[in-house]
Amino acid sequence: MQKARRHPALRALSAAPLLTFLSPMTVAAQDTAHTGRRHISVVYDSPEQPDHREIYESVRQRHVLERVAAAFGLVRLPRRLTYRFKECSGEPNAWYDPRTHSVTVCYELIASILRLAPNTTSPAGVTREDAVRGPVVQILFHESSHALLDLLRIPVLGREEDAADQVASLVLLHLAPADARAVVNGSAYFFATLGKHEAIDRGSFADAHSLSWQRFYNLACLAYGSDKRHYGYIVEKDYLPAARAKTCEEEYKQIALAFQTLIVPHLRVSPGHGERLRRAFGKPSAAR
Repeated sequence: MQKARRHPALRALSAAPLLTFLSPMTVAAQDTAHTGRRHISVVYDSPEQPDHREIYESVRQRHVLERVAAAFGLVRLPRRLTYRFKECSGEPNAWYDPRTHSVTVCYELIASILRLAPNTTSPAGVTREDAVRGPVVQILFHESSHALLDLLRIPVLGREEDAADQVASLVLLHLAPADARAVVNGSAYFFATLGKHEAIDRGSFADAHSLSWQRFYNLACLAYGSDKRHYGYIVEKDYLPAARAKTCEEEYKQIALAFQTLIVPHLRVSPGHGERLRRAFGKPSAAR
């Protein structure tokens, strides 16, 4: 079971802007729904805590899990994968469980993201909306990546948590250009904010996850390496050291090659869009 580290809680804020780039669908959401993909289902557990009710209603009405499942449903999976939002007894967490083949995100984790998000646009230009949707998308993509690595039996050299971050980053960079940039900025804000509050001791280096600042720089590097023009501000504003930036294009190409070799062959091929999807996953969204 892959579990994320506990995230710090600051102060309660509204869930209203949650994932607004995933526009609501006209059909009413149900507590349990099938995405139309035979091997993926989604579940929204009704929370007991009143503070989580607005989060539950927001993600449910916007069909957040259905949309993430639809993206990863483009991969042929050998068995059913379940996405679930639920309460976790106060634990702000998210994980993929290989025993039940399920991705779980806790309402407590969404609440902690809302508490960390700025009330107004940050000095770096990150809006509150981006600071919420960015990490929510990144976390869902990260745990979905764990699922792909497990279900497709993808060999991993190095730490699986780093590999899941890399797959998630590659996929989110293929969102529509404006959405990809917003998710990158919001996720980077989240990692940087966690890094500022992260106590570093010997145990921190034993954790399966990289430190928050490392995840910040890795994401920034892959974004810049995917398209130096579209993400040039990352270096111009000194968010990424010039010494690291020199290798980012090669880092991106290395991960893209691994994705092309190990995951793209498992994409569903259907008339009219199969090859387009294969080509798309070979280039970052900004280059389309």
